[in-house]
Amino acid sequence: MRTLSTLKQAFYELRRGRLGLSKQPERPGGFTLFEVLITLAILGVVLSLLYLTFHQSMTVMAEVDDRAEVIREGRMVLERMAGELKGTFSLIQKEASPAFRTGFVGRPASEGNDSLDRLDFTARLPSFSDSREGGWGFFELGYFLDRSPGRKGLTLFRRQDDGMDRNLLQGGRSVALCDGVRSLAFSYYDRQGRKGKEWNTLEGERRNLLPSRVEIQLKMEDSRGRVHEFRTQVYLPMSG
Repeated sequence: MRTLSTLKQAFYELRRGRLGLSKQPERPGGFTLFEVLITLAILGVVLSLLYLTFHQSMTVMAEVDDRAEVIREGRMVLERMAGELKGTFSLIQKEASPAFRTGFVGRPASEGNDSLDRLDFTARLPSFSDSREGGWGFFELGYFLDRSPGRKGLTLFRRQDDGMDRNLLQGGRSVALCDGVRSLAFSYYDRQGRKGKEWNTLEGERRNLLPSRVEIQLKMEDSRGRVHEFRTQVYLPMSG
């Protein structure tokens, strides 16, 4: 009987083992080395994706800020030039060598495919150095491009001479307005709407005659070398 009971018990244990009913040994607490390595690998991938996203976002923000700064600067320069051109005047001077000259002289120049035009003129503008409120003054003004040590690309300079003299094209003090300029181009229109790249009220067929309007085209480069173009037209009230 004991042998039969032993066989039944063995058969019973065998069936439990085949059906997966046998009690599994308990695993000790904690993680295995393999699980730790897998977790660290997943964490590394997540952190890499977060860094890549952050880096791309910062790059895009820097590009947007750079582009916005160039656009802001370009618009401010054109606005200033347009405002000063509106004050252009030229007196009828028949003398060969007057005590002072007034006028408007636009000269084209180029470097490769880029325009490096220059414009010199006399203008009546508000005088901020005048102690009287609302005072006005007469000035020689000029705009031109030149290379300046330590500055990026070409620099746009503004020349101002507070005392008009016999030389309209030189004198006074030149101050840098902006850097990174690619080109500066002026176009001039007569009363019939004909367009030209040169104008001179000091001599020739246009002596003492101002253009009816002036077109300004300014090209500037941002830090990534992208070119931004600005353009405006200015009507000269004193052209007649």
